Amino acid sequence: MEKHVATAEGIYAAKGYSHAIRTGPIVWTAGLVSHGEDGRIVGKGDIAAQVEQVYENLRRVLAAHGLGFPDVIKITMFATSILFRPAIMDARARYFPTSPPVSTFFVVTSLSTADQLFEMEAVALARE
Repeated sequence: MEKHVATAEGIYAAKGYSHAIRTGPIVWTAGLVSHGEDGRIVGKGDIAAQVEQVYENLRRVLAAHGLGFPDVIKITMFATSILFRPAIMDARARYFPTSPPVSTFFVVTSLSTADQLFEMEAVALARE
């Protein structure tokens, strides 16, 4: 099966990995974080702002493959504090108001930098 990598517009550069790869009808994303297009953290210390940036980055990655939020079938979320859960769940409810994807939520001691509070990966299905 072939794999296809599409470059997303307006997202931070992926260094040593791809933001997403499509194999057949499935698009697999990397863990997306709250970096802006310039590679800097958006919303340092602000979980709500970081979650919004992660969803914006996911929107851009999905769009590069011709997909959107309704095509997402699975998300995996990572947060550095259980206290962030309400803000994370509020955002999930806004972005997936009906037929939400299956999801997994982990609380971890750290992400790849100390300023990152939230990371999310997704799996989407192309409805060809």
